[in-house]
Amino acid sequence: MDASRLEKLGLRMEEGSSSPLARLELPEGFVLDNPVTRKPLPPVTFQISDEVLIPIAPPAVAGLPPVPLNSVKTRTALALALTSAFDEFLFHLERRSSQLQALGLHPTVNPATLELSSELEAGALSFVLAMDRQGQFRVAQASRQGSELSGLPEFRFELSEFRDGESLASYLAAHIEEQPSRPHASSPPSPGLVRYEELAQAFGAQAVVPPRSALEILVQLSVKGATYRFAAARVQGRTFRGLLAGAKGKVWAERFELDSFPGIVHLVADLLKVAPEDVQLLGPESPQE
Repeated sequence: MDASRLEKLGLRMEEGSSSPLARLELPEGFVLDNPVTRKPLPPVTFQISDEVLIPIAPPAVAGLPPVPLNSVKTRTALALALTSAFDEFLFHLERRSSQLQALGLHPTVNPATLELSSELEAGALSFVLAMDRQGQFRVAQASRQGSELSGLPEFRFELSEFRDGESLASYLAAHIEEQPSRPHASSPPSPGLVRYEELAQAFGAQAVVPPRSALEILVQLSVKGATYRFAAARVQGRTFRGLLAGAKGKVWAERFELDSFPGIVHLVADLLKVAPEDVQLLGPESPQE
C-alpha cells in the first residue's frame, strides 16, 4: 500500500493482526456525534483490504459501507464520504424506530454500537430483531419457550411491508419453522392442530377473516417421495408471504397476492419442474418417510 497516497487522505497507518489498519482524524468542520450519548465519536479506524477502506472502529461506525480508495482523493473527500454514510444510517435508525413503534414494538438502541433491536413474541416463539447499517432487519435470536434455537435461516426482511406486529410474527414463525417435521406414521395428530376444512364446517363458508387479523397456513406435501412444507403468512389484506422448504432448506420465498395465487399444487409443480400429479398434499396423519 502506497503510504504517501494514504497520507494525502489524512490516514495514519497502524499494524493489524491480519491486514493493515488506518486511522482518520476528521478535519475541521466534520464531526460524528453519538445520538444516544450526545458525545463525539473517537477517530475512525479502517481496515484496508482490496483497495477499499472498511470502517471497523469505534463500534458505532462498524458495518458502514466500505469506501473505495479510488473514489476519494483528499482528506476532505474521505471525511465527506464517511459522514454522509453515517448520516444515512442515523436516518434509517430514526425511521425504523418509528416503524417499530407503529407495529406496537419497543425499539432499543445500544449506546455503544447504535444497533437498533426489538423483541417480538409469536406464541411459543420469541424473536430478537436487529437492524443492519443499511436499514434492513434480520432475526438476531430466536427462542422457543425460553430455549434458544440454533441454525436459524439467514434472511432479511422489509419492515414497512407489515401493518402490525401479528402479521410480522406470523411471517417470522413461518421462516423459523421452515424445516419439515417428520413424525412417525403411527404418531397421532397434534391435539391443537386445526384443519381449515373443520373451520368451514364449524363456522360456514360465509365466515370471513378481518382485514387486520393474523393468518398463517401450513401444508405438508410429498413430491416423488421427498417431503416439503409450504407456509404462508398474511402481510395485510390479501397480500401474503409464502415459503416452500424441503429437507435441504428453503426452496422458494416470495410475496404474493391471494387473487393471483395458482394454488399450492401448481406452484410446487412449477418450482420443482414436475407434473402436478407428482405433488401430493398430506394431512397430519398421512404416512411420511
